[in-house]
Amino acid sequence: MNSNKIKYSLIIIPLLLLSGCFPEDDPLVPLDIEIVEIPYSMYDTQTWFSLEKMSVISHNVFSDWDLGFESNGSGHHIILNTSKFMYAGNTGSTDFNGITSNICDTMVYDDSSGDLNKTAIGNWADFTDPGNPVYPKKVYIIDLGSDNNGTPYGFKKITFDGFENDRYSIHFSNLDGTDPNTLQISTDPDRRFTLFSFSNGVSSVPVQPANGEWDLCFTQYSTILFDDNNIATPYLVRGVYINMIGTSAARDTINSFDDITAGDISDYTFSSVQDIIGYDWKDFENDSYKINPNVFYIIKDHLGEYYKLKFAGFYNNSGQRGFPSFQCFKLSK
Repeated sequence: MNSNKIKYSLIIIPLLLLSGCFPEDDPLVPLDIEIVEIPYSMYDTQTWFSLEKMSVISHNVFSDWDLGFESNGSGHHIILNTSKFMYAGNTGSTDFNGITSNICDTMVYDDSSGDLNKTAIGNWADFTDPGNPVYPKKVYIIDLGSDNNGTPYGFKKITFDGFENDRYSIHFSNLDGTDPNTLQISTDPDRRFTLFSFSNGVSSVPVQPANGEWDLCFTQYSTILFDDNNIATPYLVRGVYINMIGTSAARDTINSFDDITAGDISDYTFSSVQDIIGYDWKDFENDSYKINPNVFYIIKDHLGEYYKLKFAGFYNNSGQRGFPSFQCFKLSK
């Protein structure tokens, strides 16, 4: 999918214009649209959204990719697609052929904050001396997660053999050694991560838009929640990631959404944590989701423009869950 060529339209619902007066030197600039409905289900799809264009840039089935290879950052981190509830573990062994089952004592998944020091694959190589990196070539087990019916996608075993000339070298197969592959994955400097799928037979899948094209990703992802016994438990949730390259946000549970203007921006502390918006702008009560009316967000996009955003719903007109809608206003500087 080429996100540079494909454009998507949104369902726009006009509302009555907000009334009120604002100081001339601190105006609120309303957008032409009052309510935006994301037209793709968060249970099936990752939807990439631009605040500048106030539109969907691209969308893809959440299972279209498995691993992401850092492309234009300062490191060489490798991430999992947590929308598939993927896990990974380091066997500690370099005997690729000798491993025929999941021998990992611990399988973990990436932290939903986006902290690259908290990934499941972790330090797959030693780059302390950039001119002479060390590649232990340990065998990792990848749990490919499951679909939303709970059907597992299965396992892969993989070694990360090196990084040279902006290309990652990997070797992988099924646990029993069938379907072996050796690939080189060329990094895409326009994207933070070059995404890869075990199933499509090519080295990369460009489903993520370029860094400067998106601000928000509406997706499901795995995170830690506490159950009724206060035990930390991994769950699959539906929420919003921000683009950590240039986008940041602040959460407000105190002020009135309608009253916030550009003059209030300096009162907020902005964060580039990936799940700063997250999932808890909604609550699950009596077998249905309800929008939390006391939560909204101030967002700074990659161009330095500010917006205030408040969620309005989680269901489409047919009553299907997973279709978020929101109010959004641009705040002038």
